[in-house]
Amino acid sequence: MVQKIATQLLLSALDFGASDVYILPTEETFSISFRHSASRKHYAVLSESVGQSLISHFKFIAGMNVGEKRRTQLGSCSYVIAAQTLRVRLSTVGDFQNNESLVLRILPKEDQPLLFWIETDLLDVLSLIDRRGLYLFSGPVGSGKTTLMNHIAKEKFFERQVITIEDPVELVSPEFLQLQLNETIGNTYDNLIKLSLRHMPDLVIVGEIRDQETARAVIRASLTGYTVFSTVHARSISGVYARLLELGIDSSELTNALSGIVYQRLIGGKGVLTYADKNFLNHTAQTWHNKIERLVKSGGISSDVASSEKNTRQTTSQTDDFDA
Repeated sequence: MVQKIATQLLLSALDFGASDVYILPTEETFSISFRHSASRKHYAVLSESVGQSLISHFKFIAGMNVGEKRRTQLGSCSYVIAAQTLRVRLSTVGDFQNNESLVLRILPKEDQPLLFWIETDLLDVLSLIDRRGLYLFSGPVGSGKTTLMNHIAKEKFFERQVITIEDPVELVSPEFLQLQLNETIGNTYDNLIKLSLRHMPDLVIVGEIRDQETARAVIRASLTGYTVFSTVHARSISGVYARLLELGIDSSELTNALSGIVYQRLIGGKGVLTYADKNFLNHTAQTWHNKIERLVKSGGISSDVASSEKNTRQTTSQTDDFDA
């Protein structure tokens, strides 16, 4: 029964074009909803027992600790439905009453094409990757940072040694050597980065810079002469630079290590990119504004959408310079 509910849930999520599925506890029930870009849609309400069984089902498939309902857990799995295989990332946590919640991220297919409003955006970013050093990718949740990063890796490092370090592995790429964090056996970001460098890679991809330890390890690797890709949660190109300074990275080391920053955002189902290869801290919004205006003139987006984008940027710019 639970497997049937899980299958129907994922099929409905695909029909909606959802990037995320939320299974959240309420009073004696579980509420399920879908997210697509900025839109959210209620899907169903399940009884407490069925909702908890559904969460346990997904955790079991992902090899997570089914009995642990309090601590945060991350996992991923491949789920076969309707003759197709979905890659799903899982995140669970219990609230103060030990009621468990689950968020499923439906990862894009390996062969899913990258769509951009401005076709030259991708070519411009590919040309940006022209020397060794650290390249950082940023953008909102679900904006395709990991997909873009992997695509560029395959284009620029075809038939070369690429090592990825992720928590968990999101997109399975047989052409890469993919390592996954497991702190129980000592496979931390820092240790895996050190290990990967002994393999003399042409490119190291670190899934995400989350803390000072990872940031320092990434900087050390790039200063040693390796090419490193990673993602950072920030709302702007200048915000990425500032975030690393907040994590304790010396500004002179960061300047020497950093070769480029790419910011991506999905608008109306297609990506818009902006990037910089210098003067990161003082990067301005003008290029982004020009691209938004260009999309309005070409009929790609409405003036209302453009206004919303600009208003969002003006609001966030007070705290983080600019969201682009």
